[in-house]
Amino acid sequence: MGWLLGRVVLVGASLGLVALGMSMSGQSLDVSRASQVSTTVGVDADPTGNEAASLGQIDACVSVAAGETFDVDVVVTDVTDLSGWQADFLYDASVVSVVAMNAELFLAAEPGSNLIDLSPGNLPDTAGVYRMLVADISQSVGEDGSGVLARLTLQAVGQGASDLNLRQMKLGDSAAKAIGDIDGDNVFDGPVSKARVYVDEPCPSGALPSLTPALPPALSPEATPASPTAASPTPATVAPSGPAAPATEGGGGFPWAIVCGASAGAVVAALALALVAGRLLRRG
Repeated sequence: MGWLLGRVVLVGASLGLVALGMSMSGQSLDVSRASQVSTTVGVDADPTGNEAASLGQIDACVSVAAGETFDVDVVVTDVTDLSGWQADFLYDASVVSVVAMNAELFLAAEPGSNLIDLSPGNLPDTAGVYRMLVADISQSVGEDGSGVLARLTLQAVGQGASDLNLRQMKLGDSAAKAIGDIDGDNVFDGPVSKARVYVDEPCPSGALPSLTPALPPALSPEATPASPTAASPTPATVAPSGPAAPATEGGGGFPWAIVCGASAGAVVAALALALVAGRLLRRG
């Protein structure tokens, strides 16, 4: 029980420090840097054939009817010792909304996994940006291979098309080190692919055209995605990243860098969990 308390306190403390000290700044992904990372992440528009720890064909586009609910997967390939991750899921809120999320997949594949999911639970999300924060706080090593980081259930709320993109992607291993980070800012520098959903329209043949989504004016500058560029049908294509956290020197970015930018509510929840664990320890 003592090790669990220690890990929870570590998560809670990191949450508090990062939430207080983090500011957002723009940064574009260097394609030459991305080619140096073998791991890839992205959005699969059609989860057919995907399992928790294996992937089928990665699809760049899906067509649905207005009002329909459907699933898309956030996927990772060729990763080693993955113990936690964070990402902002970007979408056009005039076209789709996020109604559910399941992260009990790749990170929960090994026996003994103990997931903590700090993603907002007040769904549906209609802001255009949904931040996902998941970690395995067990003492076991992280997951190897390819699989589904999260399965998101979306609902088509309006006609048109929406990119489904990832921003501020962070991957961390069991030794508290960032995975795929070349420049030391804890942000994943490898290839990140996006997908596209068309509502009441078929997916176009060939390359997907560029989109300028009609985002709600209520979005803050921090939450507003960068202007999207043309998508690719393969996860190996690099999509531009949005604002990134400034570099933090001296190590300690993970763990747990996956909780960078966590809400105050998440901080309170983590610290409350630590207090409860402490009381249980004293009683034992």
